[in-house]
Amino acid sequence: MKNLCCAFMMTLLMLGMSEVTHSEEPKALHIAGATTIQPVLESLAGDYERKTGQKVHVQGGGSSTGIEHTAQEHGLLGAVSRALKQEEKKHLEYTTIGLDALVFIVNERNPLQEIDRDTVIRLFTGEITSWNQLSDWDRPVVLVSKEMGRSTLDLFEEYTGVHHPDNPVKGENGQISAEAYEIASNLDGATLAAGLPGAVSYLSLGTSQYLQNRGMPIKILSLEDYPMDRQSIVSGQYPIKRELNLVYRPENKEMVKDFLEFCLGPEGQDAVRQLGYIPVQKK
Repeated sequence: MKNLCCAFMMTLLMLGMSEVTHSEEPKALHIAGATTIQPVLESLAGDYERKTGQKVHVQGGGSSTGIEHTAQEHGLLGAVSRALKQEEKKHLEYTTIGLDALVFIVNERNPLQEIDRDTVIRLFTGEITSWNQLSDWDRPVVLVSKEMGRSTLDLFEEYTGVHHPDNPVKGENGQISAEAYEIASNLDGATLAAGLPGAVSYLSLGTSQYLQNRGMPIKILSLEDYPMDRQSIVSGQYPIKRELNLVYRPENKEMVKDFLEFCLGPEGQDAVRQLGYIPVQKK
């Protein structure tokens, strides 16, 4: 009987120790939102886990998903590739980990080298249907645009005054043509532009440069002669820039503090730089 009691007590002790050990393991950090920021977070997830033991799960879905994911407490952090709206700032805090710009891209076979706002408007409303209206290249225009809920679309609408057909606010310069292909991620847009000679799309400067440097046959068009460098984007000289933000509820600040500091540290900012975006911390 004594041996049985000892064995029983030992089992309870081991179970108790197992429970303590389990409770001390860092809870996985779930991040959802902007596909623009997703590659940076995925790059950092493994390094952060090796450093701290905490797993980081990253998924896309767009900036609206990032706001909803965090506001409704589906996860501690959301990725939002734009400045927060005033209403959002009432219940969410944020940390900016990088900067980006919106650019217009075409297939590398397209002879066009630059574009201006008026031409963008005429293209995406369907007024220009063939590239021979802009050059001697006789190819039909293939429009590639973003779905609702994507911050890239928000930036496009703000810059052009041309709105998505489902936007309840009508654009001052009309609507995006119903003939446009509608995509979700930056990679989708770049892939269509690379595969369809007549395609034109708008997406992240960082993503465009990263994919172009790795052999994707796309061309970044110069926009109204604005330089696309760190100084012009940071200063606001380039007309379409955006923040890369991680958002969280104020009461969860301590739980995400270490990861945010990691993103702003040397490893995090180096990942931002390597993926073509602009770090907020200088070397």
